Parts: sequence; structure tokens; C-alpha cells
Amino acid sequence: MALFTGQKGGENSFLGIDIGGSSIKMVELANNNNRAQLVTYGYLERSLSGDVKLIDEPDKTSELIKKIAQQSRVVTKKAITALPAAAVFTAIISLPEIARKDLSSTKKITAAVEWEAKKVLPLPLEEMILDWKVLGSEDLMTKAGSGEEKVKHLQILLTGAAKEVVQKFIDIFKKAGLNLISLETESFALARSLVGKDKSVVALVDIGAVNTDIAIIENSIPLLSRSLGVGGLEISKGIANTLKITLEQAEQFKRDLESNIGELAPGETLPPVIERPMQAILNEVQYTINFYLEQPDNKNKKIERVILSGGSAKLYNLSKYFTEKLNIRTFVGNPWARVIYPEELQPALDSVGQRLSTAIGLAMRDIE
Repeated sequence: MALFTGQKGGENSFLGIDIGGSSIKMVELANNNNRAQLVTYGYLERSLSGDVKLIDEPDKTSELIKKIAQQSRVVTKKAITALPAAAVFTAIISLPEIARKDLSSTKKITAAVEWEAKKVLPLPLEEMILDWKVLGSEDLMTKAGSGEEKVKHLQILLTGAAKEVVQKFIDIFKKAGLNLISLETESFALARSLVGKDKSVVALVDIGAVNTDIAIIENSIPLLSRSLGVGGLEISKGIANTLKITLEQAEQFKRDLESNIGELAPGETLPPVIERPMQAILNEVQYTINFYLEQPDNKNKKIERVILSGGSAKLYNLSKYFTEKLNIRTFVGNPWARVIYPEELQPALDSVGQRLSTAIGLAMRDIE
């Protein structure tokens, strides 16, 4: 699902670029008989101490993108990027009624969606770019045709972003010399790389440097998304304060904990320095799950599993911690599971996979 969509063009590969608050990750995938095949990848992570986000430094960010693309020997100019979850408005709205014959008219459904959207959007309609998707039975749309029968309470997943924010991304990619063919949400990209075509209800928890994004995925579609201003940086700050070391040293210390955390006190799954910020994330995940399951249409549903992603997802025992606290099976996602790549690259790809999940999902958009 894209907020705006361009043409596919003749090239056979696509470049997914994930611009975070302090990092840029890119993955180029080729279409190999409708399977994604790895061409190249690259990333840059800068110091977390700065307050200015990359998206607010268009000239610098475009130069960094060009540098990473050159070093990674990127081939294609066709790029896809994602809006940060905090910049995206999502809601499920209901169209009171619409004639069945009008279901085949994009123009008429769009007009009906915009009329209802005005009631919930945080900004005037003319200041936003909207996208929408009909929810429910696919059969409903295939039956569209003649007839005055009214379809009532048609469920629509509405996604929107301020034009001002979208324009920032357009300007950056233009300056970087890339053709931005699509701009979508991070949650859709993550669902594509980590969930695929699985129809079950899944909670995605993407722990980034500054924010943690939580999404409930059903039928491969993010139906509920939330963003929390706590991420890996809070964990690093806690380690730095406790051990009296620099933030950079704390970052390295945290990565060392991915493989071995040492001795824990009886009953501890995580050390206190990590559990404190993680508790805030856990509380938000629990709230999001409860909110979703309490909706009238979801009373008989359950969350089948939780998938962790992001730079801090591989912290030792973290999946066990979530499993115990939520009583839901929790796994670290594997974004390479649906990608063809040389077997000898697996150790290297496994080490960076969690950081590249969004970029992989973006690059897969026009392949699967």
C-alpha cells in the first residue's frame, strides 16, 4: 500500500531505503521469477547524540544516500522509501452505505472515503495525501457491477500524511539522483518482510534507536499502529549511566550483550539496566494488544505471536522476556526468509538483518 504510486519502468531491481532518525539503510533486490533476490546492501549509522533528524537535513541526507549507494555499488535508480510511523495517520473508517455498482468506481469510492475522512483527519484534507484500502472479504469487490443494492458499513483502512512531510522525502531523493517511485509506511514494509502472506494476527514490535513502533497485522495488513518515544538509545543511556562510560561505549557494550549477558540473578530474564526501559515498551505493546482485542469485531480473535525487529531486537533473552510477560510466543523476525542470497553470506546477513528489515520490505514491494 503506497501513499502515492509511480510506474514500474523497465529495470529488474528496486532499491529500498529506510531513513531513520540517525541512520540510513538500503537494500537492492532483483525480481527473479517473482522472488526477491539480493543484489547489494549498505547502511550508515551516526552518533545518537545529535538532536537533528536526518529528514530535516535534506542536503546532507541526500549526499549520504549517494555515498552509501556508490559504496554499495547500487545498480538501479528506482527507489522506494517509508514514512516514519510517527508521521503517519491511520484509522479504520466505515462508509455508511454505497451502491454495489459503485464499488467498481475508484473515483466514487475515493469521494466517499474523503467525505468520511474529513471527520477524523488531524489536518485539513487539502494539506494531506491520503491512501485507502477496502477491508473484509475480497469477494465483496469481485461482485461489484450493476445493481442499486446498497452495501452498508464498508470498512476502509485510511492512511494519510502531511504533504509537507512527503515533500521533504521527494526533495531528498531528487537531490540524491534517484527516482522515488513509491512512498509507503514502515508498518507495511515490515509486514512484507517479516510476516509475508501469513493470514494470522501478529504483533510487530520494531525497536529503533529513538522510537519503538508497534503494529497489529492481520491478513498481512497493519490494522493498528502506535509509536512510542523509547528505543535503543534509552537502553544505551541506562548502561552508560550505570557503568559510568560514554554513550558510544555503551552502544558497543549493548551489542556485545546480543550473544551473552553473563550471570543473572535468580528470577531475572534481563538485567535491571535493560529491563527498566524495556518495561515501558512492554507496557505499550500490552496496551496495543488489549486495545485491538477489545474492539467489537475482534472479540473472538487472539494474537498468534509477537515478532521483534530493529537494532535492539537481538538482545540476549529479549524474546524470552516478552514471551513470559505477554504470555504470547515471541520471536526475533528473519527479514531474509523470503529473499534469495548466496549461502556463504548468511553469517554476515544474519548479523545485520534486524537493522535492514524495513529496507528489505520496501525493496520487495513491486516484486511479490
